[in-house]
Amino acid sequence: MKATIFTNGNLWAAGRDVRRQSSLAALDGRIIYIGDYAECLDAFPVGSKPEIVDLEGKTVLPGFIDSHIHLLGFALTLRDVPLADTRSIEEIKSRVSERAARTPEDGWILGRGWDQDVFAERRYPTRKDLDEVCGGRPVLLRRACGHIAVASTKALEIAGITRDAQDPPGGAIDRDAYGDPTGILRESAIGLVSSHIPPANPEIMEDLLKQAMEHALSKGLTSIHTNDSQLGFPGTMDLYRKVQAQGVPLRVYWDIHGEYMPDLLETPLRAGDGDDYFRIGAIKLFADGSLGGGTAALEEPYADDPGNTGILVNSEEQLKQQVYLAHANGMQVAIHAIGDRATRVSLEAVNFAQSKLPVNHIRHRLVHVQILSPHLISEMKRARVVADIQPKFISTDMRWALERVGPERMRTSYAWRTMLRAGIPLAGGSDCPVEPLDPLCGIYCAVTRKDMEGNPPAGFFPNERLRLDDAVKVFTMGGAYGAHQEHKKGSLVPGKLCDFVVLSEDIASVSPDDIKDLEVVLTVVGGDIAYRKA
Repeated sequence: MKATIFTNGNLWAAGRDVRRQSSLAALDGRIIYIGDYAECLDAFPVGSKPEIVDLEGKTVLPGFIDSHIHLLGFALTLRDVPLADTRSIEEIKSRVSERAARTPEDGWILGRGWDQDVFAERRYPTRKDLDEVCGGRPVLLRRACGHIAVASTKALEIAGITRDAQDPPGGAIDRDAYGDPTGILRESAIGLVSSHIPPANPEIMEDLLKQAMEHALSKGLTSIHTNDSQLGFPGTMDLYRKVQAQGVPLRVYWDIHGEYMPDLLETPLRAGDGDDYFRIGAIKLFADGSLGGGTAALEEPYADDPGNTGILVNSEEQLKQQVYLAHANGMQVAIHAIGDRATRVSLEAVNFAQSKLPVNHIRHRLVHVQILSPHLISEMKRARVVADIQPKFISTDMRWALERVGPERMRTSYAWRTMLRAGIPLAGGSDCPVEPLDPLCGIYCAVTRKDMEGNPPAGFFPNERLRLDDAVKVFTMGGAYGAHQEHKKGSLVPGKLCDFVVLSEDIASVSPDDIKDLEVVLTVVGGDIAYRKA
């Protein structure tokens, strides 16, 4: 029996309606009492000798929950060429050249994070750019969003992508004026190349994932919802279990890629099955692509690209059948939907499944839901879906979002406050590695609608800002609710798991602009200290 009192703290027990408390008593990984020190001491069985942990007056929040990331994908970026801070194609070429110098001639060069909208050249990189520096090696570099990539000529040759290659369903191969591939691949076309990349060594994968999970704990995350498919089913599950067995206590809700749904359905496992450290999550499905890459599916053309309405990764009928198959087998779905057309067809798929087999307890989720309309928000409420939002997106997307969709659509986009007021449950995530794995940055963006430099001073469409307590709930109780775990986590109340984060300063007392600069000094999972700032 492990007994602990965490005392001398400033505890946010359950939001603004509950007075702050100073001490918390934990027994065998669960909270048994919150109050003052003497009350907590009396809460233990007679004869108990609890360990005392002094919180030094610091502010304590429920453990952060990231409701949508790709943690294994982030882990692999620790191995790959870093591109998130590149500001030109020349910078990309320089980094590829450096990696090529220490890569075997037949070895792959991989990377992620570039964004053509910030490049000095104001264009996409091409295979010819990569060919100049890669020494004939296969190269695949994904855009920050992951929905667009550029491949070298060697990589295209390995995949059999020539001028005669056909666009795959749900994808596109960009071509020059002569019909030759430029190297830019969109959506499912990326898979034509990535399927040829040799898998990483299992020991290397294990080490990289351990680093990624420890990084998450250092950011105050105690639980994550992660969508990973690199090792299939059950390989991905086994990898997480191995790392957790090494003493890395990050709680995982695994959203399974739709292509592995048949494998899952051959087992008795369903959403929520598992234990407090690893559970089966939702079936992850895709309706469209990314707004930054111009592949998000819109009802009307892009304002800056009148001939483009984006890409539906799955046809409307395919998505309906996928959602119904999951729904009928007791599985929650999490549908990637960024454009308004994608959100519409996703809601139609959910409503189709519910009309054939009404089930009230399944909380289907729409991930991103960026470009909306008043009608779509009403339909989301009627369909009782959870909205998985990524507030950090606004700090990046504000550079070009207005240009992409125009002022009319922007007024009802990234509509966090409107959705919350409409009664739509919100869960907060980062979509890492698209954005950094840092919930404090997400909370900062939710309450300020500013970029990381504090611009614009009044916020970007500031009417959609969230209040601080609501933003904190989005990254705590929101993720718990999205995983049907609100009775176990998301707030600091007796009976729940003893998961919390200790911050360097009081998040309610600092300026909203300073929230992003707060530090995590302690992360506690199951009553045990999982991270302590050196």
